[in-house]
Amino acid sequence: MAKKRKITLPRIEAMNISPDTSCMHPILEDNTLLCIHGGKVNLKAKNAKRIKSDNVPIMLHNEIQGASISGCVNPPIAGGPCTKVALVFAHTYSNHKANHKHSVLQMGLIGVSNKGYPILAIPKKNKIKFALTKIQANSLAKIKWDKIKWKGIGGKLKAAQRRRGEKSKEKAKMLLYLENKKGEISDKEVHLYKYNGIWPKDTLKPRSSDYICENGKITLNIKQRAIEIKNTLNRGYNSVSIETKDKFIRYDLDGKPHYEKTLKKLINTPHKVEYTKHINPQDPTKYRMSKGIVEPISHKDLDIVENYLKRQK
Repeated sequence: MAKKRKITLPRIEAMNISPDTSCMHPILEDNTLLCIHGGKVNLKAKNAKRIKSDNVPIMLHNEIQGASISGCVNPPIAGGPCTKVALVFAHTYSNHKANHKHSVLQMGLIGVSNKGYPILAIPKKNKIKFALTKIQANSLAKIKWDKIKWKGIGGKLKAAQRRRGEKSKEKAKMLLYLENKKGEISDKEVHLYKYNGIWPKDTLKPRSSDYICENGKITLNIKQRAIEIKNTLNRGYNSVSIETKDKFIRYDLDGKPHYEKTLKKLINTPHKVEYTKHINPQDPTKYRMSKGIVEPISHKDLDIVENYLKRQK
């Protein structure tokens, strides 16, 4: 008959149930960062040497990103060895900054190598603790993610999916443009466009969302801006003429280039021609016009045209 063995279970008091808080500690110069093939990231602190724990300085995200990796054994058939850290994820940043750069918390998966493989931080406690930073999401982030997701799958988007993606991207850019003009338009008008697609009545609509940058502002070169004014404010006409007491200026926003004899060269559109009035001193009702040289238009000239056309409306 086999002898019975007594099994004793440990008491709860004897167990260490305190949570591991190493994820709230920043990465120091002596921390171990590895790629999944065992390659070690070579850490060297440069810009935050004053912030130390046991005389070891902290690492900033720009110092980890781009750091070299040695000892990776990834075979050539799988892409070859990882040689440097390509990216540090923004969600691992702490709220502490040094020289406008964030320190990075020990949150396990902290980034990827130049071969696309994970970079892992081995937890190691130190005397410094920082909170996580608050990351402001970009309005176009979802669209960018969808684009990356589809590219990652490898299959081509169907025509309907492409059109939907382009429409949502256009709407997101237009919405950003409206949110930037919140001093000029009400929240109700922004809400109406966001959910019902109704553009605010008294707000100029950009001809194309391609002109809107990711910050919601329109940045156009002179040619693009002139065409934009032509189509949105000048009802598609190429020229705008502005008359003053002693001058007459014609602004050609689009069309064929003009040959300027004095300069002996073609001046492309947009350009302007200034005519000066010469009033007859004997009969002030009569005058003759003398044509000036054809000059390229500047952004200041386009401001004058834009304000003039807005006043006409």
